[in-house]
Amino acid sequence: MQSFSHLFLQRLERFVIGSYPESVRANVRIELFASFWYGLFFAASLTFFPVILRRLGATPFDLALYVIFSYIGQTLSPLSLALLQRASPLCFSIIAWSFGRGLLLCGALLTGAPWLLALAALFWIAEALPAPAYARIMQQIYPPRYRGRAMSAVRIGVAIVVLVATPVAGWALDQVGHQPLFALAAIFGVVSSLIFSRVRPLDGVAEPESPPTLRELLPIVRRDRRFMLYLIVLVVYGFGAVMALPLYPLVQVSRLQLSYTTIGYLNLVQSIFWLAGFFVWGRLLDRYGPLWVLRLSMLLAAFVPFTYVWAGNAWMLLPAFICQGLMQGGFELGITTGVIDLAERGRVMEYTALQAAIIGVRGMLAPLLGSLLLGIGASEALVLGAATGLVIASCVLLGAVQPPRTS
Repeated sequence: MQSFSHLFLQRLERFVIGSYPESVRANVRIELFASFWYGLFFAASLTFFPVILRRLGATPFDLALYVIFSYIGQTLSPLSLALLQRASPLCFSIIAWSFGRGLLLCGALLTGAPWLLALAALFWIAEALPAPAYARIMQQIYPPRYRGRAMSAVRIGVAIVVLVATPVAGWALDQVGHQPLFALAAIFGVVSSLIFSRVRPLDGVAEPESPPTLRELLPIVRRDRRFMLYLIVLVVYGFGAVMALPLYPLVQVSRLQLSYTTIGYLNLVQSIFWLAGFFVWGRLLDRYGPLWVLRLSMLLAAFVPFTYVWAGNAWMLLPAFICQGLMQGGFELGITTGVIDLAERGRVMEYTALQAAIIGVRGMLAPLLGSLLLGIGASEALVLGAATGLVIASCVLLGAVQPPRTS
């Protein structure tokens, strides 16, 4: 009986994690365990944050500010290079994530939209500041030939938990409000980061990294024309995808009058397709490369603002949530591994800092553009249509970025 149980658990683990060397499997196991707690954290807080703000009286400008705040940490991520000269990527990431997620304990005491906006700003700085460190960690703990599938396996764990927990969180918000959930989310988030601290770099997987320095950032842009074009693509895509974000809660709450429960069900659909996508994104990434995956993700992303133009009820938003779920995983895997592939040897953290800063700056400006267009009288349909066009344009431009040659 014990032998049967052991065999069953081995096969279950192989199904979830995949056929990797034991050293890789050990890191995937740790990340999967951390992903369980992160999924609970995500479902209990970030999934509903913009809708919570709207329910508390946030204006369209306030919602645009929330989107801007979610990019502050990425804009400031180059500053982390100075700290990474004194701390390991793993140590720095754990400290930043634990602090930021723990801050949500304060959400149990806050009831006004302005205070929650301030809390969101601090959280996103701490959460996104370690972006260069995280890319280096992924490079160190997973060999290139397994990286896409390993990262997908971990995100499957997150998606499953979010899938189950999101409708429960939506129901709980309708019953007791956001404060108890934010307190629980803080605990879940800190636990997830502490578990992640147990991952270990593998010998010989990543080339030695030069000491990261801010002074190297501008020379990289000047000499690496391919990477500069890649950054331009991210700017065009970001303006299209992000300028429409403040409009989504407006459509959901003001035009369609959706309840937390209904939004929870729509997020459930999104999570199902987010989960389903990870079963294929990792294999596509390992086979075709991150730039191919990014391009397909951008094509799917164009359907999201386009769907909101025509939505007259909750179920007309289904295509948007389906496409958002599918593209979300592919885009995340694409930019995380894409910058590793495009970076010069020993410069992954500098390249990632540049990418994060560009994503952060356009993420802070794009919501203001959407809010400004609405303020001067542009219709929701015009703003959403413009967003769709920019995303399609970025998909076309990405085709001009030549993928790195594989040795």
